[in-house]
Amino acid sequence: METRTAFIVDGSKDAAPSEGSPGEFHYRPFILGALPFVLVAIIWFLLAKSGAINETFLPSMSSVGLALVQIFTSESYLSDVWVSICRVLGAFLLSALFAIPIGLLTAYFPTVAEVVEPSVGFVRYLPVPAFVPLCILWFGLGDIAKIVVIFLGTFFQMILLTSDVGRAVPQEFSDSALTLGATSRHILFSVIWPASLPGIMSACRTAIGWAWTYLVVAEIAGATSGVGFRIMQAQRYVETPKVFAGIVVIGLLGMATDFAFQLLQRVMFRWQ
Repeated sequence: METRTAFIVDGSKDAAPSEGSPGEFHYRPFILGALPFVLVAIIWFLLAKSGAINETFLPSMSSVGLALVQIFTSESYLSDVWVSICRVLGAFLLSALFAIPIGLLTAYFPTVAEVVEPSVGFVRYLPVPAFVPLCILWFGLGDIAKIVVIFLGTFFQMILLTSDVGRAVPQEFSDSALTLGATSRHILFSVIWPASLPGIMSACRTAIGWAWTYLVVAEIAGATSGVGFRIMQAQRYVETPKVFAGIVVIGLLGMATDFAFQLLQRVMFRWQ
């Protein structure tokens, strides 16, 4: 017991390496994060190599790799990627612009919650693809219809996420502000809003993920550009490697935006 106590106090170099040692901390997340991708790649390779599944339905990884090279070298795929990025970001920013204030008001004012939550709870369960024909009818075949479809898929969910974040702010914060003479407006903008920012950033990170999943739904009908349009076009001509290539492109774009949000969170909320 005495030896162990002295060892802890003195911090001897003979101590066993802790779980947070620099080497382990640096490499372990990347290794663990890569395991699912490696597992899927092995299963995919074995299935394609064995011929158990026809290549029309499951092309080899080499075929998908060649399709990726082809679409970016011999086709105007970069312009389609840019179009899809603009649609997703436009719909996401529009959702955040309206959903975050409504969510915070819903969290702080019970009357607003009584008005907003029933309608949001109803609309958010409606299937977004069902709105595609209406959006085309109302907004035509341009980008506005695609942005509205993605907006409908993220707006109502973001209201509820933001509302939950606002309600999670400890009541003691508001009570302390009230004892100092703060008004409801001061509490909302100087207490609830700053305390909710980290959670709101996490909600935005989740919402933009949904925006990418609704991209193909938005571009499934009436589109003449975009990654989703390219996927549907490849499916129409049974070019399965290009279908997989488009899915990979959307996945990489989604990972890039997710990484950007993680980096932004670390910069803005170092204290968290």
